[in-house]
Amino acid sequence: MARKMVWAALSVLVASVWGYPLSLCDYRVPETSLLDMDLSLTYHYRDDPSQPGVEINLGKATFTYTQLYNAPSQGFSIDAKAVLGARGFELVDALLESSATYRFYFATEEPFFFFGGAEGSWRPTYVNPWFQVTLGLGYGRFNDVTPLAKAMLISEDLLRIGAIPASLSEDALLAVAQEIGRRAEYERLEDLVAKVEEIIETDTGVDLDARAVLRIEERITETGRERYCGGAIQAGLGYELLNPRGGDREVVLSASANWALAPEPRSQLLLRGDLSAPMPWANAYTARLGFTYDYELNGRTSFRADYSLEWVKEAEVERSYDSHDAVFQLNLNLGGWKIAFTLSFSKGPGDVAWTQEFVISAAIDLR
Repeated sequence: MARKMVWAALSVLVASVWGYPLSLCDYRVPETSLLDMDLSLTYHYRDDPSQPGVEINLGKATFTYTQLYNAPSQGFSIDAKAVLGARGFELVDALLESSATYRFYFATEEPFFFFGGAEGSWRPTYVNPWFQVTLGLGYGRFNDVTPLAKAMLISEDLLRIGAIPASLSEDALLAVAQEIGRRAEYERLEDLVAKVEEIIETDTGVDLDARAVLRIEERITETGRERYCGGAIQAGLGYELLNPRGGDREVVLSASANWALAPEPRSQLLLRGDLSAPMPWANAYTARLGFTYDYELNGRTSFRADYSLEWVKEAEVERSYDSHDAVFQLNLNLGGWKIAFTLSFSKGPGDVAWTQEFVISAAIDLR
């Protein structure tokens, strides 16, 4: 089953990159500002009258916060996650983790930067919370391509409902994207919609009806479908201010790489990796790899695949172990609420087979 799901996801990815001569990742804006914040809830209850007691009474709440800002001279990123798991009214699992990075670019036209960051986490099994600060150098930038993605989707929508005879030209798409990117400069949304309508009518030579104008407005105001491109690699030295095992605080060599690609307006691919090792080198390290792929099937349905691998090498006991997590999720957007059907696979250290789980959950966007 896991293999079939992976091949299905890859097939969608390959198919999605065709048909767009204008590349989203060639689009540039002077400032990128992205924010995503979600709350998801799951609950599983089972009471078989033929058995004593309640067999299953489990619930989980997950909160995630992601913010990315990039300007010619500086940028920052913030990631936070909180997971609470309960059995009945008893808390049985908890995870709190967050990281923040500030980047200062040496020149406004160059991608070289100096960075400072902090990250931490906490679990009930920790002796202390873990907290580390890091300083170093890096290369790269991220760029918000959401305005052009929305312009392409507007062209798709209008062509599908027969409002325009052919797709918008590249010049018209870029002009629409430019106006959408200037949304904050418009006092009224109606003025922005009217400007986009004017560009489209000039390019196609047709008059748009009320239904077409409504589709334009819906795409402009749509949230939760941000697209961005670019990447960054960075390396530096970190220092543990708090050690989760209660041991000595360590100087740590830290390196990471992140890459974002929007193959076309309905999809987003994210790749990430990081490596940390205590100094001086003692043949011990922690490495993490992961990817996320999101694809919008239509205005109310989307598919998401996540995979992460953690590989830990311990010097004291001269052993290594790895853990895997894969999640495939089908999302339905119903009146602001997001209903998710989730199939997950996990394999921890020492496990001989994958653990499989199917969950139906409800989430609401807090923005």
